Amino acid sequence: MSDSIQGAGGRGGFDRRSFLAGVAAAAGSLALPACGGSGTNAPNGSAQAASIVDVPSPDGGNRYSLPRQTLPDPANSGIDFIVLVTMENRSFDHFLGWLPGAEGRPANQQFTDAFGAAQTPFLLSANPSYGYQACEYQDPNHGYQGGRTHLASGAMNGWLLTPDTSEDRGDLLPIGYYAQSDLEFFSAVASSYTISDFYFSGILTSTYPNRIYLHSGASDRLDDSLETSQLPTIWDRLNAANIGCNYYYHDVPFTALYGAKYLGISHLFQDFLSNAAAGTLPPFCMVDPSFTGESAGISSDDHPHADIRNGEALLGQIYNALSSGPNWNRTLMIVVYDEWGGFLEHVVPPIRPISNDELALGNDGRLGFRVPCALLGPRVAAGSVARYPFDPSSIHQLLQWRFGLAPLGVRGNDPASVNLAYALDFNHAARTDVPAINVAQGPFGGLCTGATAPAPSSSVSGIDNAQIAAPSDRFADLRAKADELGFPRSAS
Repeated sequence: MSDSIQGAGGRGGFDRRSFLAGVAAAAGSLALPACGGSGTNAPNGSAQAASIVDVPSPDGGNRYSLPRQTLPDPANSGIDFIVLVTMENRSFDHFLGWLPGAEGRPANQQFTDAFGAAQTPFLLSANPSYGYQACEYQDPNHGYQGGRTHLASGAMNGWLLTPDTSEDRGDLLPIGYYAQSDLEFFSAVASSYTISDFYFSGILTSTYPNRIYLHSGASDRLDDSLETSQLPTIWDRLNAANIGCNYYYHDVPFTALYGAKYLGISHLFQDFLSNAAAGTLPPFCMVDPSFTGESAGISSDDHPHADIRNGEALLGQIYNALSSGPNWNRTLMIVVYDEWGGFLEHVVPPIRPISNDELALGNDGRLGFRVPCALLGPRVAAGSVARYPFDPSSIHQLLQWRFGLAPLGVRGNDPASVNLAYALDFNHAARTDVPAINVAQGPFGGLCTGATAPAPSSSVSGIDNAQIAAPSDRFADLRAKADELGFPRSAS
């Protein structure tokens, strides 16, 4: 087997020696407990838990029986490069409830708050107390128990009943929403490409378990704990198939949750930009936004209290880097959000199979609430809404189909998982137009109370988050772990 994986190249290309060196470096950490610190695994832990079966969303209508096109031979599909961008903490109704032709936010909703008052959803950008950041309000609860309070046994009305929102009279951030005019990137995508209106995150809980689901097709924790994961990943599947892959990040590498194993394929965002321009991106890569400085209001990940216009700017920057590069005619860009962030949503999420290990953790198999999912590229129809039921296993099945990978996780070969490829357009010739998506670059917003101003910068990705003295930084421990493992930091 060669040292270089096909399709890789340049500074950010996949290097097999680096990958295997990372595996060796991680060998000493593989004995660490993987399941939330318990140190125990269920018998036949990776096998499907017999007690958790597929239960479709009661709001799915005919989506589970929609006809599926015959997919082309993967090698002749016109898709040779797949780029997955994962943003933070926005639900579909909250962000894209305005989307024409979609299962959008219902009219005339009301929700009872913790003080017994009925409250009505409202446009955040039209209320100066909230605007695009809502610095003065609590980050909505989006933990495991909080999600089930929001779900309310299917009533979908617990948005204002979870701490810390429930402790502050008048905090209505969880039931606020944005309009099309607030979202330059998604507004352009809605007319030029395809948006899915039935994509659910992997598990109804917070960031770390959901990002692990995207990497591993399973989770070994229910909260944002820092234990080194021993789960297999999509990176392992790609490596076994000799397919090049990279993970790109701004400041906090989530691959560090797996120890040093993926140090060799983890690169800074500036490398992504240069690789895209040079045409040296590998066949698959993930791109993560800037995370640090969220509570200060200075990040590009869309997590409160970031200004969402900075997230739009980053997505526009990534699209323009890809669409102006030499490989755009064979590229698929996917944008998803890791979880709902505690924001209102009316569609009850389905239940999907889980492993015995996940069952032992306490996972009940409930998917997270709907989140935005967008598809961009020459094999993507313009102005289309994909109605199939999707989740992270849909992305993994797309990769399995395109690159001949072994299934990942119990949902990887579940017949109920719907390949994301079914949202693509293989019934017509690949598009030759490249729609312009022009998003104002900012930076936007201001510092939330208690934060120290960073050095001036001309672009979102140029902000040095290390200079921000935020009230709290939920990623500080993961960044420290990454530093110990030798993951690079941006020089900016």
